Amino acid sequence: MKSNEQPMNYTELMEKAMHQSHGYSTGEYHADVEKIIEVEKKREEEYNHVKRINEQL
Repeated sequence: MKSNEQPMNYTELMEKAMHQSHGYSTGEYHADVEKIIEVEKKREEEYNHVKRINEQL
Protein backbone atom coordinates (compact mmCIF):
# COMPACT_ATOMS: atom_id res chain seq x y z
CA MET A 1 0.00 0.00 0.00
CA LYS A 2 1.28 3.45 -0.86
CA SER A 3 1.81 5.81 2.06
CA ASN A 4 -0.97 8.15 0.91
CA GLU A 5 -3.59 5.39 0.54
CA GLN A 6 -6.16 4.73 3.21
CA PRO A 7 -6.50 1.12 4.37
CA MET A 8 -9.57 -0.58 2.95
CA ASN A 9 -12.42 -1.20 5.35
CA TYR A 10 -13.44 -4.82 5.01
CA THR A 11 -17.07 -5.67 5.57
CA GLU A 12 -18.18 -8.78 7.36
CA LEU A 13 -19.32 -10.27 4.04
CA MET A 14 -15.96 -9.60 2.39
CA GLU A 15 -14.18 -11.21 5.32
CA LYS A 16 -16.50 -14.24 5.20
CA ALA A 17 -16.06 -14.63 1.43
CA MET A 18 -12.27 -14.46 1.72
CA HIS A 19 -12.27 -17.10 4.43
CA GLN A 20 -14.68 -19.40 2.57
CA SER A 21 -12.85 -19.09 -0.74
CA HIS A 22 -9.27 -19.22 0.45
CA GLY A 23 -9.25 -20.20 4.13
CA TYR A 24 -7.66 -16.95 5.32
CA SER A 25 -8.84 -13.77 6.96
CA THR A 26 -8.02 -10.57 5.12
CA GLY A 27 -5.50 -9.78 7.86
CA GLU A 28 -3.71 -13.10 7.32
CA TYR A 29 -3.81 -12.53 3.56
CA HIS A 30 -2.19 -9.10 3.75
CA ALA A 31 0.42 -10.18 6.31
CA ASP A 32 1.88 -13.07 4.30
CA VAL A 33 3.30 -12.65 0.79
CA GLU A 34 3.08 -16.40 0.13
CA LYS A 35 -0.66 -16.34 0.85
CA ILE A 36 -1.11 -13.36 -1.46
CA ILE A 37 0.69 -15.20 -4.26
CA GLU A 38 -1.32 -18.39 -3.65
CA VAL A 39 -4.67 -16.55 -3.67
CA GLU A 40 -3.83 -14.48 -6.73
CA LYS A 41 -2.68 -17.57 -8.68
CA LYS A 42 -5.97 -19.28 -7.81
CA ARG A 43 -7.94 -16.21 -8.89
CA GLU A 44 -6.06 -16.08 -12.19
CA GLU A 45 -6.67 -19.79 -12.83
CA GLU A 46 -10.40 -19.34 -12.15
CA TYR A 47 -10.52 -16.29 -14.43
CA ASN A 48 -8.79 -18.16 -17.28
CA HIS A 49 -11.09 -21.16 -16.82
CA VAL A 50 -14.22 -18.99 -17.11
CA LYS A 51 -12.70 -17.11 -20.05
CA ARG A 52 -12.13 -20.40 -21.92
CA ILE A 53 -15.70 -21.49 -21.23
CA ASN A 54 -17.07 -18.18 -22.52
CA GLU A 55 -14.98 -18.47 -25.69
CA GLN A 56 -16.60 -21.83 -26.39
CA LEU A 57 -20.12 -20.41 -26.18
